[in-house]
Amino acid sequence: MNVFIWLEKYGLLLMLLFCLGVFAPDFSNKMSAVDHELDVITNNLTKSNTFKQVFWIFVFMFFSFRFFINTEINKLKPIITYKIFILMVICVVALLSASWSNYPFVSMKRAMFQVLFCTSLSLGLCFAYFHKSIEFNLSGAIVICILMVILAMIQGVGLNESFQLAGYAKSKNTMGINLAVLIVISHMWTKSFDINSKLLNIMLVALFVLLLLTQSKTSIALCILYLLMTRLSLFKIKVITCSLVILFFSIFILIPGVSYHINDYQHIALYVDDDFFTGRGIIWDALYYDLGFFDEITLGYGYGSYFGVGVIPFVLDDKYSFLQYVSSAHNGYLQLLLQFGVVGSLFIFIFFIVSMLNSNNKYLHAALIIPILHNVTESSIFRDVNMAWFLMVVIIISSGIYLVRYEVSNERDIINGNV
Repeated sequence: MNVFIWLEKYGLLLMLLFCLGVFAPDFSNKMSAVDHELDVITNNLTKSNTFKQVFWIFVFMFFSFRFFINTEINKLKPIITYKIFILMVICVVALLSASWSNYPFVSMKRAMFQVLFCTSLSLGLCFAYFHKSIEFNLSGAIVICILMVILAMIQGVGLNESFQLAGYAKSKNTMGINLAVLIVISHMWTKSFDINSKLLNIMLVALFVLLLLTQSKTSIALCILYLLMTRLSLFKIKVITCSLVILFFSIFILIPGVSYHINDYQHIALYVDDDFFTGRGIIWDALYYDLGFFDEITLGYGYGSYFGVGVIPFVLDDKYSFLQYVSSAHNGYLQLLLQFGVVGSLFIFIFFIVSMLNSNNKYLHAALIIPILHNVTESSIFRDVNMAWFLMVVIIISSGIYLVRYEVSNERDIINGNV
């Protein structure tokens, strides 16, 4: 088989495996949550990952070139270009934030990675659909993921000290969200694109069993909630997801931003205990205090320039507190506020809501519940190769592909006289 055609067909599988952590597995003894935060700070976030850079630059260049010269996917090109445009507008906001960042090079580098990531994933999915290889990409990712978990178990490092399944990931929560997203992506694609595979269904059951073994309550609840959401009508699903987005945006971004500017600073951390959501209360309080004290709530610190820059933020730099080990806001909405302020965050969420409302497939729209809710307790949206962000990009692009598929199907029915 022509190597270019092979990469077009299975490039999506490679990207899936990268985001699932298969190319950089952790076969060390699993650590506690705080130790994991410290490990991230000291080992990962201040370093340049050469393999990661080479991988995403290569897939970006390959798929961009193939998309440009391929004339057989002309029906897909307009909608895919439009969806990528929405994602690129958000990336441009990130690039612009470098102009007021204290670490402009870091902001620009991380924003450019998002350009590579979003474009490559969008085009990879487009070609997988065109070549009808989505089922193989899914099956391959699931099989390899299960084999990696088994390998970790054989080596005696698959469980943490509480006998929760972490597999080849650093923690059971990371393993949990990876499995949950893989289950949801597989289900929504099989339902949306009429993929009927008994083997795939059996593997999804196996994935759910592994998810239960992680004992990750958040990931298990999100997966079950998605399945329950698919039982509702599209209208009800849209009402629920849009209401939740507006609610969380208001609580974590809009109300703090507006109240600060009218000299009556209000935020959720003022009304919850320090140990709220396993210690998130004290983290949120410190970060909101930081934004107000340093007057950064309007435009933020710049994309990717608060955590992981080699310097512990001032309000977290307490050697007697676990806060010094924190490597994210543990709330994606607050993390967006830290990076873009209330102005940039509002702009980004307007584009997200526009892309959500255009979806006319209930499975794709129901899947939005994962990044929306996961973003409350973890920093997911618009963050590196996080699987919840992977899912968000996939939903946006899949909604466009489904629309084209629906229009082509209607044209075929008209030609055949079925309508």
